[in-house]
Amino acid sequence: MDLEFARPDLELALAVVVVTLLTLGAYRLGCRSRTSSDRWVFVGLIGISFLFAWSFFGRLIWAEAITSSAALYWSNVTPVVLAFSAGMAGHAVDLRRRFRPAVAGILMTLAVSFVITPIARPVLFPLDWDQPREPQWMAQWQDGVYMQSNSASCAPAAAVTLLGTSGISASERDLASACLSSSLGTAPLGLYRGLSTVAHEHNLKAKVASRDPSKWHQRGQLPNVALVRFGLSGDDLQDTGFVGNVTVGHVVTVLGQTDSGRWLIGDPAVGKVSWSDEDLRKRFTGEAIYLSRP
Repeated sequence: MDLEFARPDLELALAVVVVTLLTLGAYRLGCRSRTSSDRWVFVGLIGISFLFAWSFFGRLIWAEAITSSAALYWSNVTPVVLAFSAGMAGHAVDLRRRFRPAVAGILMTLAVSFVITPIARPVLFPLDWDQPREPQWMAQWQDGVYMQSNSASCAPAAAVTLLGTSGISASERDLASACLSSSLGTAPLGLYRGLSTVAHEHNLKAKVASRDPSKWHQRGQLPNVALVRFGLSGDDLQDTGFVGNVTVGHVVTVLGQTDSGRWLIGDPAVGKVSWSDEDLRKRFTGEAIYLSRP
């Protein structure tokens, strides 16, 4: 489903308004639900809400179906379901009457949190651009790799490197703003938004790459930015927060592959390195973005 607009900021604003209206509408609909609504329907709806929040909110899988820079919001169904549940809690669920207002209030508070969190995080937890750099970050570019200026800006920095491979000069700070980055990190769909915003201005399109790295070269999906884990233990260090704050452990630019099969990696924290295929597969979370012509 292509929902792309000429102005990404306008598209994001429209998406926020639409999701907000849907959330309010869902609450009203829940209030009008049948008084005989089964308690298990109520519990099931809450379960589905948190399943989406913990497992699917902000994931790149949504960008495969919704090719919009505002996919982070168009895919945000959690507040709608929570708001409907809140409406049910007010009268239709088999709860003790004195508990109903409190349950409804808690659910609506969570619903509102899911609506505003993506755009509120950069405001509440801004990146500190005056933060002293680590010694290895003193040079902004190292061997064709843009070095991150902040400990939490690996995603926009990796995006700068990827755009640079297409001859596009981009600002890390501007990309951080477009990615809705904060000191807590960057959501995968936030990174997709930032790349989509800049790519659109240069007649390019950001797309989700295959989850199988062996298919990247064949499908023309190199170079790309890949979401990776910090270590080699296989543990997933993605942070799935209580209100859907999915941030990535680290983001690197996969520049290509050597004849011997090693992957050339532009790591915004350390510079250009190479990984074996085994190392890449251990670290790769399965989510990557590349640029292509529309």
